[in-house]
Amino acid sequence: MVNKGHQLRTRRKTERLITGNCNLPLHRIEKDLGDFGFTQLGADQVAIAMEHRPHELYLEILLDENRCIHSYLLVTFEEKNKKQRKFRW
Repeated sequence: MVNKGHQLRTRRKTERLITGNCNLPLHRIEKDLGDFGFTQLGADQVAIAMEHRPHELYLEILLDENRCIHSYLLVTFEEKNKKQRKFRW
């Protein structure tokens, strides 16, 4: 079971880091994200996916053509799983 307090602190710290460095190249914050405990799941030219397993956080960063931060999605594993479930009648 994840500690919700730690999860919230990591989420807020990550959001501050990304919003404070918006429109900058991704490589400027990759080390900080690693220091926070995020590991990279996959990447391509337009997006990078990361997760923080101990705090159950999923991070997806969308990049522009210069590999600068365009937008991001930061959700808990629970929120991510709910979005992936198919709706049933």
